[in-house]
Amino acid sequence: MTPTSTYIIVSAAFQDAGDTTRAIALATALQDYCPKGHELKINFLSCGSRFEPIIRKAGFDVIPCQPRVKGESVSDDLGWDFPEFFGSKAIARTFIEGQLEALRTSRPDVVLHGMWGPTSLAARLLGIRTISFLPLPMHPASFANGLIRDLPDPIPVLTLLPRWARRWLARRFSHLMLHAPIFHQHRLGAAAEECGWPHKGPLSLFDVANADLNLVNDLPAFHADYSHRLPGNIAITGPLFAHVHDTAELDADIASHLKNPYGPSILVAMGSSGTKAFLFEAIRALIADPRDNWHAVVLASHAICSLEEARTVANSDPRLIVTDRFIPAPAATALADVVVMHGGQGTVQTAIAAGTPLVGVALQIEQQTNLDNVMDFGAGIRIQRRSWRSRNIRAAVLKVLGDRRYKTRAVKLAEMIREIDGADIAADYMWKFLLDRK
Repeated sequence: MTPTSTYIIVSAAFQDAGDTTRAIALATALQDYCPKGHELKINFLSCGSRFEPIIRKAGFDVIPCQPRVKGESVSDDLGWDFPEFFGSKAIARTFIEGQLEALRTSRPDVVLHGMWGPTSLAARLLGIRTISFLPLPMHPASFANGLIRDLPDPIPVLTLLPRWARRWLARRFSHLMLHAPIFHQHRLGAAAEECGWPHKGPLSLFDVANADLNLVNDLPAFHADYSHRLPGNIAITGPLFAHVHDTAELDADIASHLKNPYGPSILVAMGSSGTKAFLFEAIRALIADPRDNWHAVVLASHAICSLEEARTVANSDPRLIVTDRFIPAPAATALADVVVMHGGQGTVQTAIAAGTPLVGVALQIEQQTNLDNVMDFGAGIRIQRRSWRSRNIRAAVLKVLGDRRYKTRAVKLAEMIREIDGADIAADYMWKFLLDRK
Protein backbone atom coordinates (compact mmCIF):
# COMPACT_ATOMS: atom_id res chain seq x y z
CA MET A 1 0.00 0.00 0.00
CA THR A 2 1.37 3.41 -0.98
CA PRO A 3 1.98 5.68 2.03
CA THR A 4 0.21 9.05 2.18
CA SER A 5 2.70 10.82 4.45
CA THR A 6 6.45 10.74 5.04
CA TYR A 7 8.59 12.27 7.77
CA ILE A 8 12.28 12.62 6.93
CA ILE A 9 15.16 13.60 9.19
CA VAL A 10 18.25 14.97 7.43
CA SER A 11 21.56 14.60 9.26
CA ALA A 12 25.12 15.18 8.05
CA ALA A 13 28.38 16.87 8.98
CA PHE A 14 26.81 20.31 8.87
CA GLN A 15 30.12 21.90 9.85
CA ASP A 16 30.99 21.27 6.19
CA ALA A 17 29.58 23.69 3.62
CA GLY A 18 29.46 21.04 0.89
CA ASP A 19 27.47 18.56 2.95
CA THR A 20 25.13 21.32 4.08
CA THR A 21 24.36 22.61 0.60
CA ARG A 22 23.93 19.12 -0.84
CA ALA A 23 21.56 18.20 1.98
CA ILE A 24 19.53 21.35 1.31
CA ALA A 25 19.46 20.61 -2.41
CA LEU A 26 18.16 17.08 -1.82
CA ALA A 27 15.56 18.19 0.71
CA THR A 28 14.38 20.92 -1.65
CA ALA A 29 14.17 18.42 -4.53
CA LEU A 30 12.05 16.11 -2.37
CA GLN A 31 9.64 18.98 -1.75
CA ASP A 32 9.58 20.08 -5.38
CA TYR A 33 8.74 16.60 -6.66
CA CYS A 34 6.42 15.55 -3.82
CA PRO A 35 3.42 13.68 -5.31
CA LYS A 36 0.13 15.51 -5.22
CA GLY A 37 -1.79 14.74 -2.04
CA HIS A 38 1.24 13.33 -0.23
CA GLU A 39 2.14 14.92 3.09
CA LEU A 40 5.89 15.47 3.43
CA LYS A 41 7.69 16.76 6.50
CA ILE A 42 11.46 17.36 6.56
CA ASN A 43 13.56 18.47 9.53
CA PHE A 44 17.34 18.80 9.88
CA LEU A 45 19.19 17.34 12.86
CA SER A 46 22.29 19.25 13.99
CA CYS A 47 24.80 19.12 16.83
CA GLY A 48 25.70 22.73 16.07
CA SER A 49 26.91 24.43 12.92
CA ARG A 50 27.70 27.91 11.63
CA PHE A 51 25.61 26.93 8.59
CA GLU A 52 22.36 26.44 10.51
CA PRO A 53 21.12 29.89 9.37
CA ILE A 54 21.52 28.71 5.77
CA ILE A 55 19.37 25.67 6.49
CA ARG A 56 16.67 27.82 8.08
CA LYS A 57 16.82 30.30 5.23
CA ALA A 58 16.05 27.40 2.89
CA GLY A 59 12.85 26.84 4.86
CA PHE A 60 13.73 23.89 7.08
CA ASP A 61 13.56 23.57 10.85
CA VAL A 62 16.71 22.54 12.72
CA ILE A 63 16.36 20.13 15.64
CA PRO A 64 19.23 20.43 18.15
CA CYS A 65 21.03 17.22 18.96
CA GLN A 66 23.65 16.15 21.50
CA PRO A 67 26.53 16.62 21.86
CA ARG A 68 26.57 20.35 21.27
CA VAL A 69 29.68 21.41 19.34
CA LYS A 70 31.17 24.63 18.07
CA GLY A 71 30.35 23.72 14.49
CA GLU A 72 33.27 25.38 12.74
CA SER A 73 35.19 22.26 11.67
CA VAL A 74 34.42 18.55 11.52
CA SER A 75 37.97 17.62 12.47
CA ASP A 76 37.94 19.87 15.54
CA ASP A 77 34.51 18.75 16.74
CA LEU A 78 35.36 15.06 16.39
CA GLY A 79 38.94 15.38 17.60
CA TRP A 80 40.05 13.85 14.30
CA ASP A 81 43.17 11.75 14.83
CA PHE A 82 44.07 10.43 11.37
CA PRO A 83 43.37 7.74 10.32
CA GLU A 84 40.69 7.64 13.03
CA PHE A 85 37.75 9.98 12.48
CA PHE A 86 37.09 10.27 16.22
CA GLY A 87 39.62 11.33 18.82
CA SER A 88 38.44 8.65 21.23
CA LYS A 89 35.87 5.91 21.70
CA ALA A 90 34.11 8.16 24.23
CA ILE A 91 33.68 10.96 21.68
CA ALA A 92 32.31 8.55 19.07
CA ARG A 93 29.89 7.04 21.58
CA THR A 94 28.62 10.48 22.59
CA PHE A 95 27.72 11.26 18.98
CA ILE A 96 26.02 7.89 18.39
CA GLU A 97 24.03 8.20 21.61
CA GLY A 98 22.98 11.73 20.71
CA GLN A 99 21.68 10.55 17.34
CA LEU A 100 19.90 7.59 18.93
CA GLU A 101 18.09 9.83 21.41
CA ALA A 102 17.11 12.38 18.75
CA LEU A 103 15.80 9.71 16.36
CA ARG A 104 13.87 7.95 19.12
CA THR A 105 12.22 11.25 19.99
CA SER A 106 11.46 12.42 16.43
CA ARG A 107 10.50 8.95 15.08
CA PRO A 108 11.07 9.64 11.37
CA ASP A 109 10.07 7.25 8.59
CA VAL A 110 13.39 7.73 6.80
CA VAL A 111 16.78 9.24 7.61
CA LEU A 112 18.68 11.03 4.86
CA HIS A 113 22.36 11.31 5.77
CA GLY A 114 25.75 12.17 4.37
CA MET A 115 29.04 10.47 5.19
CA TRP A 116 28.18 10.78 8.86
CA GLY A 117 28.71 7.53 10.74
CA PRO A 118 26.79 8.31 13.96
CA THR A 119 23.54 8.90 12.05
CA SER A 120 23.96 5.90 9.77
CA LEU A 121 24.61 3.60 12.71
CA ALA A 122 21.86 5.05 14.93
CA ALA A 123 19.21 4.80 12.23
CA ARG A 124 20.05 1.18 11.50
CA LEU A 125 20.15 0.28 15.18
CA LEU A 126 16.58 1.62 15.39
CA GLY A 127 15.44 -0.10 12.21
CA ILE A 128 14.81 3.17 10.33
CA ARG A 129 15.15 3.16 6.55
CA THR A 130 18.07 5.18 5.24
CA ILE A 131 19.15 7.16 2.19
CA SER A 132 22.73 8.37 1.92
CA PHE A 133 24.26 11.07 -0.25
CA LEU A 134 27.96 10.69 -0.96
CA PRO A 135 30.64 12.35 -3.09
CA LEU A 136 31.94 8.97 -4.29
CA PRO A 137 30.51 5.45 -4.61
CA MET A 138 31.60 3.95 -1.30
CA HIS A 139 31.78 0.35 -2.41
CA PRO A 140 34.75 -2.02 -2.82
CA ALA A 141 33.89 -2.50 -6.50
CA SER A 142 34.66 1.15 -7.26
CA PHE A 143 37.91 1.26 -5.33
CA ALA A 144 39.13 -1.96 -6.94
CA ASN A 145 38.23 -0.97 -10.50
CA GLY A 146 39.46 2.52 -11.23
CA LEU A 147 38.12 5.05 -8.74
CA ILE A 148 41.67 5.78 -7.51
CA ARG A 149 43.41 7.62 -10.37
CA ASP A 150 46.72 8.18 -8.61
CA LEU A 151 48.54 6.90 -5.56
CA PRO A 152 47.23 8.68 -2.44
CA ASP A 153 49.47 11.58 -1.44
CA PRO A 154 50.12 10.31 2.12
CA ILE A 155 51.88 7.16 0.84
CA PRO A 156 55.61 7.65 1.49
CA VAL A 157 58.35 7.17 -1.12
CA LEU A 158 56.10 5.95 -3.95
CA THR A 159 54.52 9.37 -4.37
CA LEU A 160 57.97 10.61 -5.42
CA LEU A 161 57.56 8.66 -8.67
CA PRO A 162 56.50 10.48 -11.86
CA ARG A 163 52.76 10.72 -12.37
CA TRP A 164 52.59 8.16 -15.18
CA ALA A 165 54.22 5.59 -12.90
CA ARG A 166 51.96 6.44 -9.97
CA ARG A 167 48.89 6.13 -12.19
CA TRP A 168 50.04 2.73 -13.47
CA LEU A 169 50.54 1.50 -9.91
CA ALA A 170 47.14 2.86 -8.90
CA ARG A 171 45.44 0.99 -11.74
CA ARG A 172 47.22 -2.25 -10.95
CA PHE A 173 47.05 -2.19 -7.16
CA SER A 174 44.14 0.06 -6.18
CA HIS A 175 42.40 -2.96 -4.64
CA LEU A 176 45.05 -2.84 -1.92
CA MET A 177 43.56 0.47 -0.81
CA LEU A 178 40.83 -1.56 0.84
CA HIS A 179 43.37 -2.53 3.51
CA ALA A 180 44.36 1.07 4.31
CA PRO A 181 43.90 2.00 8.00
CA ILE A 182 41.39 4.75 7.23
CA PHE A 183 38.91 2.16 5.94
CA HIS A 184 38.84 0.43 9.33
CA GLN A 185 37.61 2.68 12.13
CA HIS A 186 38.49 1.07 15.47
CA ARG A 187 37.18 3.75 17.82
CA LEU A 188 33.89 4.10 15.98
CA GLY A 189 33.52 0.31 15.94
CA ALA A 190 34.13 0.02 19.68
CA ALA A 191 31.65 2.83 20.40
CA ALA A 192 29.03 1.29 18.13
CA GLU A 193 29.38 -2.08 19.88
CA GLU A 194 28.74 -0.43 23.25
CA CYS A 195 25.62 1.18 21.77
CA GLY A 196 24.24 -2.16 20.61
CA TRP A 197 25.85 -2.70 17.19
CA PRO A 198 25.81 -6.48 16.62
CA HIS A 199 29.32 -6.80 15.18
CA LYS A 200 32.60 -6.54 17.06
CA GLY A 201 35.86 -5.01 15.92
CA PRO A 202 36.64 -2.05 13.66
CA LEU A 203 33.92 -0.69 11.41
CA SER A 204 34.52 -0.65 7.68
CA LEU A 205 33.89 2.73 6.06
CA PHE A 206 31.93 0.87 3.42
CA ASP A 207 29.59 -0.44 6.11
CA VAL A 208 29.36 2.96 7.79
CA ALA A 209 28.39 4.63 4.51
CA ASN A 210 25.99 1.96 3.30
CA ALA A 211 22.30 2.83 3.26
CA ASP A 212 19.20 1.25 1.78
CA LEU A 213 19.58 3.75 -1.08
CA ASN A 214 22.89 5.44 -1.86
CA LEU A 215 23.05 8.57 -4.05
CA VAL A 216 26.40 9.63 -5.51
CA ASN A 217 26.32 13.34 -6.33
CA ASP A 218 28.93 13.44 -9.07
CA LEU A 219 29.19 13.46 -12.86
CA PRO A 220 28.46 9.94 -14.15
CA ALA A 221 31.24 10.35 -16.73
CA PHE A 222 33.82 10.31 -13.94
CA HIS A 223 32.64 6.83 -12.86
CA ALA A 224 31.91 5.17 -16.20
CA ASP A 225 34.72 2.60 -15.84
CA TYR A 226 33.11 0.78 -12.93
CA SER A 227 29.52 1.99 -12.50
CA HIS A 228 28.24 -1.24 -14.06
CA ARG A 229 29.93 -3.18 -11.24
CA LEU A 230 28.06 -1.35 -8.49
CA PRO A 231 25.02 -2.86 -6.75
CA GLY A 232 21.55 -1.64 -7.63
CA ASN A 233 21.12 0.44 -4.49
CA ILE A 234 23.91 2.84 -5.59
CA ALA A 235 22.88 5.50 -8.10
CA ILE A 236 25.19 8.15 -9.61
CA THR A 237 22.75 11.02 -9.95
CA GLY A 238 24.85 14.03 -10.95
CA PRO A 239 26.07 17.19 -9.17
CA LEU A 240 23.86 19.01 -6.69
CA PHE A 241 23.71 22.72 -6.07
CA ALA A 242 21.67 24.41 -3.36
CA HIS A 243 20.20 27.63 -4.71
CA VAL A 244 19.76 29.31 -1.33
CA HIS A 245 22.57 31.76 -2.03
CA ASP A 246 22.86 31.55 -5.78
CA THR A 247 20.92 34.77 -6.23
CA ALA A 248 22.91 36.63 -3.57
CA GLU A 249 25.00 39.47 -4.91
CA LEU A 250 28.71 39.83 -4.38
CA ASP A 251 29.74 42.72 -2.17
CA ALA A 252 30.62 45.64 -4.41
CA ASP A 253 34.29 45.76 -3.48
CA ILE A 254 34.78 42.05 -4.15
CA ALA A 255 32.91 42.14 -7.46
CA SER A 256 34.91 45.16 -8.58
CA HIS A 257 38.18 43.51 -7.57
CA LEU A 258 37.43 40.33 -9.52
CA LYS A 259 36.42 42.36 -12.59
CA ASN A 260 40.09 43.18 -13.03
CA PRO A 261 40.57 45.26 -16.21
CA TYR A 262 44.35 44.84 -16.16
CA GLY A 263 44.76 41.08 -15.93
CA PRO A 264 43.33 37.79 -14.68
CA SER A 265 41.31 37.26 -11.50
CA ILE A 266 41.86 34.47 -9.00
CA LEU A 267 39.65 33.09 -6.25
CA VAL A 268 41.29 31.21 -3.37
CA ALA A 269 38.82 28.95 -1.54
CA MET A 270 40.09 26.32 0.87
CA GLY A 271 36.68 25.71 2.43
CA SER A 272 36.39 24.60 6.03
CA SER A 273 38.59 21.51 5.68
CA GLY A 274 41.72 23.16 4.34
CA THR A 275 44.72 23.89 6.51
CA LYS A 276 46.42 27.08 7.58
CA ALA A 277 49.68 26.01 5.97
CA PHE A 278 48.05 25.30 2.60
CA LEU A 279 46.14 28.58 2.60
CA PHE A 280 49.23 30.59 3.50
CA GLU A 281 51.28 28.96 0.73
CA ALA A 282 48.59 29.96 -1.77
CA ILE A 283 48.71 33.55 -0.52
CA ARG A 284 52.51 33.61 -0.77
CA ALA A 285 52.27 32.35 -4.34
CA LEU A 286 50.05 35.25 -5.34
CA ILE A 287 52.30 37.94 -3.87
CA ALA A 288 55.63 36.35 -4.79
CA ASP A 289 56.30 38.41 -7.93
CA PRO A 290 55.19 42.05 -8.13
CA ARG A 291 55.06 41.74 -11.92
CA ASP A 292 52.06 39.39 -11.77
CA ASN A 293 49.14 41.58 -12.76
CA TRP A 294 46.37 39.48 -11.27
CA HIS A 295 43.77 40.38 -8.69
CA ALA A 296 42.78 37.78 -6.12
CA VAL A 297 40.11 37.29 -3.49
CA VAL A 298 41.18 34.99 -0.65
CA LEU A 299 38.56 33.39 1.59
CA ALA A 300 39.96 32.94 5.09
CA SER A 301 37.56 30.61 6.90
CA HIS A 302 37.41 30.78 10.69
CA ALA A 303 37.79 27.00 10.64
CA ILE A 304 41.29 27.43 9.18
CA CYS A 305 42.75 30.59 10.67
CA SER A 306 41.97 34.06 11.92
CA LEU A 307 41.46 36.84 9.42
CA GLU A 308 44.35 38.76 10.98
CA GLU A 309 46.76 35.86 10.41
CA ALA A 310 45.84 35.56 6.75
CA ARG A 311 46.11 39.30 6.20
CA THR A 312 49.52 39.35 7.84
CA VAL A 313 50.75 36.78 5.30
CA ALA A 314 49.24 38.85 2.47
CA ASN A 315 51.39 41.78 3.70
CA SER A 316 48.90 44.44 2.55
CA ASP A 317 49.45 43.54 -1.11
CA PRO A 318 46.88 45.63 -3.03
CA ARG A 319 46.30 42.79 -5.49
CA LEU A 320 44.64 40.70 -2.77
CA ILE A 321 41.43 41.07 -0.83
CA VAL A 322 41.56 38.71 2.15
CA THR A 323 38.16 38.28 3.77
CA ASP A 324 36.13 36.07 6.07
CA ARG A 325 32.82 37.34 4.71
CA PHE A 326 30.31 34.99 3.14
CA ILE A 327 30.77 35.06 -0.61
CA PRO A 328 28.19 33.41 -2.90
CA ALA A 329 30.45 30.89 -4.61
CA PRO A 330 28.68 30.68 -8.00
CA ALA A 331 28.88 34.44 -8.48
CA ALA A 332 32.52 34.70 -7.40
CA THR A 333 33.66 31.66 -9.35
CA ALA A 334 32.03 32.93 -12.53
CA LEU A 335 34.17 36.09 -12.35
CA ALA A 336 37.44 34.24 -11.68
CA ASP A 337 39.85 33.00 -14.33
CA VAL A 338 41.30 30.37 -11.97
CA VAL A 339 40.15 28.95 -8.63
CA VAL A 340 42.86 27.85 -6.19
CA MET A 341 41.30 25.32 -3.84
CA HIS A 342 41.23 22.18 -1.78
CA GLY A 343 39.45 19.32 -3.50
CA GLY A 344 36.09 19.36 -1.72
CA GLN A 345 33.32 18.23 -4.03
CA GLY A 346 31.21 21.36 -3.62
CA THR A 347 34.11 23.69 -4.39
CA VAL A 348 35.23 21.62 -7.37
CA GLN A 349 31.75 21.32 -8.84
CA THR A 350 31.00 25.02 -8.38
CA ALA A 351 34.17 25.90 -10.29
CA ILE A 352 33.60 23.56 -13.20
CA ALA A 353 29.90 24.46 -13.38
CA ALA A 354 31.09 28.02 -14.04
CA GLY A 355 33.55 26.81 -16.67
CA THR A 356 36.48 27.98 -14.55
CA PRO A 357 39.69 25.89 -14.45
CA LEU A 358 41.33 25.14 -11.14
CA VAL A 359 44.58 24.53 -9.29
CA GLY A 360 44.14 22.38 -6.21
CA VAL A 361 45.57 20.29 -3.42
CA ALA A 362 43.91 17.36 -1.65
CA LEU A 363 43.85 16.61 2.05
CA GLN A 364 42.33 13.15 1.69
CA ILE A 365 41.50 10.56 -0.95
CA GLU A 366 38.03 11.85 -1.85
CA GLN A 367 39.41 15.32 -2.55
CA GLN A 368 42.30 13.84 -4.50
CA THR A 369 39.89 11.86 -6.66
CA ASN A 370 37.76 14.96 -7.32
CA LEU A 371 40.81 16.91 -8.46
CA ASP A 372 42.29 14.02 -10.46
CA ASN A 373 39.03 13.65 -12.39
CA VAL A 374 39.17 17.30 -13.38
CA MET A 375 42.89 17.18 -14.17
CA ASP A 376 42.50 14.04 -16.30
CA PHE A 377 39.79 15.88 -18.22
CA GLY A 378 42.23 18.72 -18.86
CA ALA A 379 40.42 21.39 -16.83
CA GLY A 380 42.90 21.91 -14.03
CA ILE A 381 46.04 20.90 -12.18
CA ARG A 382 46.35 18.98 -8.93
CA ILE A 383 49.54 19.61 -7.01
CA GLN A 384 50.67 16.87 -4.64
CA ARG A 385 50.59 17.73 -0.96
CA ARG A 386 54.37 17.45 -0.65
CA SER A 387 54.76 19.90 -3.55
CA TRP A 388 52.23 22.50 -2.39
CA ARG A 389 54.75 25.32 -2.23
CA SER A 390 54.34 28.90 -3.33
CA ARG A 391 56.64 28.58 -6.35
CA ASN A 392 54.79 25.48 -7.59
CA ILE A 393 51.39 27.03 -7.01
CA ARG A 394 52.37 30.18 -8.90
CA ALA A 395 53.80 28.10 -11.76
CA ALA A 396 50.58 26.06 -11.99
CA VAL A 397 48.40 29.18 -11.99
CA LEU A 398 50.52 30.72 -14.73
CA LYS A 399 50.32 27.50 -16.74
CA VAL A 400 46.53 27.38 -16.53
CA LEU A 401 46.24 31.06 -17.43
CA GLY A 402 48.68 30.70 -20.31
CA ASP A 403 47.14 27.64 -21.94
CA ARG A 404 43.66 28.25 -23.34
CA ARG A 405 42.97 24.52 -23.43
CA TYR A 406 42.34 24.48 -19.67
CA LYS A 407 39.52 27.00 -20.07
CA THR A 408 38.12 25.13 -23.07
CA ARG A 409 37.97 21.86 -21.18
CA ALA A 410 36.44 23.56 -18.12
CA VAL A 411 33.70 24.98 -20.34
CA LYS A 412 33.10 21.49 -21.72
CA LEU A 413 32.64 20.18 -18.17
CA ALA A 414 30.20 23.01 -17.50
CA GLU A 415 28.19 21.93 -20.54
CA MET A 416 28.13 18.36 -19.25
CA ILE A 417 26.83 19.55 -15.88
CA ARG A 418 24.09 21.60 -17.55
CA GLU A 419 22.98 18.53 -19.47
CA ILE A 420 22.22 16.57 -16.29
CA ASP A 421 19.75 17.61 -13.59
CA GLY A 422 21.22 16.02 -10.49
CA ALA A 423 18.38 17.16 -8.25
CA ASP A 424 15.71 15.84 -10.61
CA ILE A 425 17.40 12.45 -10.94
CA ALA A 426 18.03 12.18 -7.21
CA ALA A 427 14.42 13.11 -6.42
CA ASP A 428 13.16 10.41 -8.78
CA TYR A 429 15.26 7.76 -7.06
CA MET A 430 14.24 8.98 -3.61
CA TRP A 431 10.51 9.10 -4.29
CA LYS A 432 10.50 5.63 -5.82
CA PHE A 433 12.22 4.45 -2.66
CA LEU A 434 9.92 6.37 -0.31
CA LEU A 435 6.72 5.15 -1.95
CA ASP A 436 7.82 1.54 -1.82
CA ARG A 437 7.55 0.39 1.81
CA LYS A 438 7.59 -3.31 1.20
